[in-house]
Amino acid sequence: MKTIVASICVDGTMAESNRYKFRSKILIDSTLKFTDFDVLLVTDDIDYFKDYNDNPRVFIEDFQSNFPDDELIISGSFNYNLKRCPIKLASEKDYDVVFYQDCDGFFSGWDQDSYEEMLSSEHEIYYATFYPHHTVNDQLSKPDNHPSTGPRVEAMGDLIYPDLLDAVLAVETKIIYKNSSKMKDMIDLWDKFSYKCQELDMCVVPESLFFCMAGRHAKMEPIGVERDHPIGKNCNTMHGCLIEKRNGIDEPVKMLDYFGLLERRFKTEEDLRLFLGI
Repeated sequence: MKTIVASICVDGTMAESNRYKFRSKILIDSTLKFTDFDVLLVTDDIDYFKDYNDNPRVFIEDFQSNFPDDELIISGSFNYNLKRCPIKLASEKDYDVVFYQDCDGFFSGWDQDSYEEMLSSEHEIYYATFYPHHTVNDQLSKPDNHPSTGPRVEAMGDLIYPDLLDAVLAVETKIIYKNSSKMKDMIDLWDKFSYKCQELDMCVVPESLFFCMAGRHAKMEPIGVERDHPIGKNCNTMHGCLIEKRNGIDEPVKMLDYFGLLERRFKTEEDLRLFLGI
């Protein structure tokens, strides 16, 4: 299935200390090496990625010109609703699948056959972590454990209707969407949630709340990726930042698997690039 990887790299809290621009290049280069997927990256520094200007598999999209009304920071925190921006642009292109990854994600290998077999099911959204009982309603019933959920749901006012509260809350760092007309329905509601958060100066926590309800609104059937699926080892995330380096951790850059489990450690992102051969 024709797939495009979608990601966003913008200046926000911890952006420099986590070297997100450098890590975004690792995402792009590893995608080009290990898969036949194309890549779309939304960024507020297109000059940093000018080396890809002539690559037909890479689309570098300017954040400010495409999303002039969107704020990077809301109430002192990164605006996690911006993750919809690359998903929106990618869904408007001629691809069967939109594979969202945070910009510190990357590939270390690939098994196309098992990927296509997974996508042959009737499901339309594939989450990394997915517990069917962990719904918005479940969090609302446990306000001591999830104090942020209730106020944010209530603040959305008429945008909320009962069925949305049955949305399963999943991890937002890696999401695979089958591209269809339903994507527009999802993005339309997610847009409304996003601008309502900006209007109220309300930070987007929990991060998965709004995109999961938007997927529910679009009637896109979700499922979790099986823990033993080959994607687990081949689709990774970098974790580790300046804080860990300052605390004297010798190998602060962690290579996590698709589900967030530790695979290896590295001293620097450059060492990880060498490991990947890119």
